[in-house]
Amino acid sequence: MSLGPTDTMEILQLVARADDCASARDAEAYVALFTEDAVMSGTQGGAAGRAQLLEAVAAVWAREPADTLHLTLNAVVKETAPEPTVTSVMLMVAAGAPGEVLGSARVSQTVRRTATGWRISERHIAES
Repeated sequence: MSLGPTDTMEILQLVARADDCASARDAEAYVALFTEDAVMSGTQGGAAGRAQLLEAVAAVWAREPADTLHLTLNAVVKETAPEPTVTSVMLMVAAGAPGEVLGSARVSQTVRRTATGWRISERHIAES
């Protein structure tokens, strides 16, 4: 698979939008960024399919302090077969000044081109 600059930018935007939706606590918009058969795993548990993803992220976000920001850092797109992967660091900070760092995680995602654009098919979150 050879990705051009447009694909790479769309993939990076997809990953950033996911963390933006998490900051906004918009579970519906977040889950729409995933494929129908997506799988998420990691330190907060696992989920398969959009319905489980919706429940899982709502539960995780409910345990976080209000107004936390999820920031995508150092995202790197790798042209792996059969689907590209993206590695990044997710930094969670408290909104406001001074912004306190609440946690960080290493995130690995597999993305797939669909009829509606690039979508996340797998997301794994590991404490860093």
